[in-house]
Amino acid sequence: MADPTALFTTAEARAFDKAQLASATDFPDADIIAKEVEIRAFLTRVCSVDFIKTTHTDEYQDGYGGSSIAVDWPLVTAVTAASLRSDTTWTPLTATEIGQLQVYDTGEVYWEGGYWPAGRRNVKLTYTAGYAATPDLIKRAALRIVTLELPTSNVPFTAESYDAGGMSVNFANGDGFKGHWHRDPEVMRAIRMYDYSLPGIA
Repeated sequence: MADPTALFTTAEARAFDKAQLASATDFPDADIIAKEVEIRAFLTRVCSVDFIKTTHTDEYQDGYGGSSIAVDWPLVTAVTAASLRSDTTWTPLTATEIGQLQVYDTGEVYWEGGYWPAGRRNVKLTYTAGYAATPDLIKRAALRIVTLELPTSNVPFTAESYDAGGMSVNFANGDGFKGHWHRDPEVMRAIRMYDYSLPGIA
């Protein structure tokens, strides 16, 4: 099975919940696809992790003279290229040296038998990182966002609550302050459970 390239498909979005997005006339595929890209970027940014496997090309890091170096994204699965800079000259690692690199979920790249020379932005890496399969809670959160945000609503964006036929619905702040990234509680739960910017996430 090929690695996923999106958090959800258009078919999944159309079938989700009460099938609010079922109409291809009201909600064309292009609109759903564009919204998925927006939602994926949002969740990736606030959680500091790729929820689908992503290649990060030519990322620059500082070498510290040791065997380990930390890259920007966790859940590293493979390093495909790496180069070291001396003055203005870049020297790529050989295939054998690339094979000596060990990667860890924390974003650490350990060079067995080698070291990353000390310097500023003197290491350049291309690597793949992220989840092999999107976590169910994140997929559900993404589907909730697309279902909440694509249809028009008469509930103001600034509303903190509303009455739905006798049932009171309360919203989170959704302003980013103190980690309140979204007004929907289920979305916030997923973000908090998969936020790699927080200590203790593994």
